Amino acid sequence: LGDPGDYGLDAMFPAAFLALLAPQMRRPGAHVAAVAGALIAVALVPLVPAGLPIPAAALGVLPALVALRRARRP
Repeated sequence: LGDPGDYGLDAMFPAAFLALLAPQMRRPGAHVAAVAGALIAVALVPLVPAGLPIPAAALGVLPALVALRRARRP
């Protein structure tokens, strides 16, 4: 296939991810979960091997979602 940069595929995958993510950001609590995941991923980048910050961020979003559900309960 060659170099993905030659075909613009290196920018296509993040753009496709953002296109899938944008409609989900309208849900209540989505911004808090997104920020929590982003902070975890950015903090782990210099500390762990490549490939681990993203799954760790996905797992780190769960406590943020639980906290939001508890906060919404009357």
